[in-house]
Amino acid sequence: MKKFCSIVVATLTIFSSVPPTRSELQPVVGLTLFGGAERGSDDHAGAMGGSELLGLYPLSRSWGLQGSLMNQGGVGGYRLGVSAGPMYAHDSGKIGLFGDYVHRNRGDNNFFYLRGVWSHYFTNFDLVLSYSQPVNSVQHTPRTVINTVQPVNCGPIIKVKGTVQVKDPAINELKGIVRYYPTKKIELNAGLLVNSFAGPDRNTTGTGFGGIFGAAFQVLDWLIIRPVQGQMDTRERYRITSGVEFVWAPAQEAYPRQRAQERDSAFSVASAASGSTSLQCN
Repeated sequence: MKKFCSIVVATLTIFSSVPPTRSELQPVVGLTLFGGAERGSDDHAGAMGGSELLGLYPLSRSWGLQGSLMNQGGVGGYRLGVSAGPMYAHDSGKIGLFGDYVHRNRGDNNFFYLRGVWSHYFTNFDLVLSYSQPVNSVQHTPRTVINTVQPVNCGPIIKVKGTVQVKDPAINELKGIVRYYPTKKIELNAGLLVNSFAGPDRNTTGTGFGGIFGAAFQVLDWLIIRPVQGQMDTRERYRITSGVEFVWAPAQEAYPRQRAQERDSAFSVASAASGSTSLQCN
């Protein structure tokens, strides 16, 4: 954890010497369709897919409200996610504080997260830091188990079916990402993450360190292709997706810059949804 923080501080020190670019809020509506594979804190990995609807409404040049709605199905069951909160645009970036809610049909469990996002924009790259912390009570999922009983009189083995309550933990996550724009229509991103280092479930899920990577390019003013966006950690938790984004904004700029910056505070599917897949007994 100390090594990760040292890397982040060193990165901020280097980037602080690069001239920033001005930022202000613009209204935007976007729809993302994605699919791929993921593995949470347990041993189950598989395919998943879904959609995310994003909206940003500026109240002024500097203040705005942003919300998003996520639907995802596949490994781990169906998930519904809702996120909302205020955003502030300063001279060279944005700051946001958001509440994230995730409902999982498996176990009928509800997860709540507080998420802070800070972004700083330079001439041809951006720096984004985010932290997500679960604030819900411990969630449980009923699971059917079958126990075998050997009678004392050496009779035939009896199988007894029962139900136990198992914990469904949530994890916190700290991310640092750099987005680089080699051209006006191409975005490349990479970063570091550390997760499950605080909170009541950290000993259950285990702290993980890992990386983030991705790429996107603009095909039309309103269409963006994201061939890959992924993250993975040392606990073998991962999420890798491909997707398309449909965007509407009054003033369409060359995508990756404007669209990526508007998504800085968007609902984090990876941290808020896929981190809650491990079931552990009480």
